[in-house]
Amino acid sequence: MDLSPDFQRVERVTAAKSVAEQILAMIRRGVLKPGDQLPPERELMEKLSVGRSSVREAMQILGTLNVVKSQAGSGTFIRRVTSEDLLRPDVLGFLIGNEAARDLLEVRQMIEPACIRLACLRATEEDFNRIDDLLDQHQKAVDSGMANNELAARFHVLLAAASRNKVAVTVMESMLGLLIARGRRPDNLPDSPQHEIDEHRALVMHVRNRDAESAEAAMYNHILKWAAAFESLSGPGDPS
Repeated sequence: MDLSPDFQRVERVTAAKSVAEQILAMIRRGVLKPGDQLPPERELMEKLSVGRSSVREAMQILGTLNVVKSQAGSGTFIRRVTSEDLLRPDVLGFLIGNEAARDLLEVRQMIEPACIRLACLRATEEDFNRIDDLLDQHQKAVDSGMANNELAARFHVLLAAASRNKVAVTVMESMLGLLIARGRRPDNLPDSPQHEIDEHRALVMHVRNRDAESAEAAMYNHILKWAAAFESLSGPGDPS
């Protein structure tokens, strides 16, 4: 895997995108909640000091993301989150708040300990090779100070894959993708990336030893620990 910096051209943010991002930030902070009505177009223009076209384009952006919905004769409303939406990081990564994130973490507590127990029974040497390669990539990224969130999340997906349960893999990919999209990670805690790698290696060792009881307990404690770290932080747009 090529770990060299991959810089992308910086794009100029339009007024419409700035409006959309400001509304999304207010949703994230809980200032605007699902079901709330947005101010009328003219009021938004005045409050945000932008033209009508910028407000309308921002509403189109938010509508495409399924963040808002317009009701003829009533106005524009923040869309309510449905159970189907919770596994769609492409749509609601911006919207998810603390309560929904906690729900997802609870689901991980239900699913991942069972997955690693099955992995202890079903994992092959090929599975271990894939996981070891990923952990090496993760270590290199941490040592070089590069972003490593996706590598850390991918570890959990590969463990689910070792359980040989395709549904579990799909669920894990969706849940972790959503939490990454939310952008809140405990990476700024002292030495947390290295601690995460060390715990991942310990989890793999339990699976290699086919010690299902220890693996299940270690996974449960791992999720609880990082959930607590997650809750102690405030990400972009989150209340402090």
